Amino acid sequence: MKSLRTGFTLIELLVVIAIIAILAAILFPVFAQAKDAAKQSVCVSNTKQLALAGIMYAGDFDDVLPRHDNNGSCAYGEADCDTPDWGDFSFPSKGGPRDVMYFGVVYPYVKNDGIAVCPAIGPTNWSSVISSPGTYGITAPAGGYKKADESYYTHTLSQMALNEYIIDWGLPVSAGWGRWDVNNRPTAPKGRLGAIARPAQVIQFIAESAWDWGASASAGLGNGLTWPSNYNTNCNSYWQEGFTEYPHKGQRGTPTGYAPYNQEAYNPFERGQAVFAFCDGHAHSMKHSQAEQCVDGGSQPFVIGVNGDNKLWVYPWWTPDF
Repeated sequence: MKSLRTGFTLIELLVVIAIIAILAAILFPVFAQAKDAAKQSVCVSNTKQLALAGIMYAGDFDDVLPRHDNNGSCAYGEADCDTPDWGDFSFPSKGGPRDVMYFGVVYPYVKNDGIAVCPAIGPTNWSSVISSPGTYGITAPAGGYKKADESYYTHTLSQMALNEYIIDWGLPVSAGWGRWDVNNRPTAPKGRLGAIARPAQVIQFIAESAWDWGASASAGLGNGLTWPSNYNTNCNSYWQEGFTEYPHKGQRGTPTGYAPYNQEAYNPFERGQAVFAFCDGHAHSMKHSQAEQCVDGGSQPFVIGVNGDNKLWVYPWWTPDF
């Protein structure tokens, strides 16, 4: 009489293990993609909410978005100025409310600091940033880091970055700041939503930004205000690096420094995707190659840069009067 088998043979166990390993190898990348897609969906929702908040604010204030430095910039010589300035976390010197910079001004329309954060980057490490201002190139508030002040920090320098080209910000070339005069051209909307030629195609907010590509990117310190970063040499008439991150499906590069302005190598997330909200209130993601494309502006007035052959070039997703 044959005895009944009570277990598996070694070969059977090895076959089962091999099958499990093959299935895991197939499914893990799928799970990772699903997780990334979920993060991106959260980011799209957050960015859309902020865009709608900007539109609501403009609806209450003569169709004009708030300036980035809405209290008057001491750093750039504006009359009757007040702190904080861009990168300066000092508390308002006049003792006013702490609804600073654009995020603080639109905050009453969202009442949620959490929408400033996208999961791909994660919350800013404010303890590290404020406690080590020299590392990040910022000015810390009096008294240093306090957990209770994190909302103020977020309002001062948010990961949600405003498109500089749609607001009135910048100095003339005569002040020695090169192409920082982008809003001094006659056709600039200077924050007026109604003056934007293509509201459904012009960026209002960028969800993922970095103060720089070093320690700030690692700490999740946002830029608050940003611009395109010369995807090709046609727009590379002056140094510009928008510090917009492209963390979704991105590939980290090795920073090479500013010279010779090799943006493709300098931007750690050059080949990825970022989430953008537009001036009509909708939001979606775009690849870096799409969002920062540079095109011949034809006979348009001076917009962003002039190439060596004196042709005019523009960034169609960023330039509001093109």
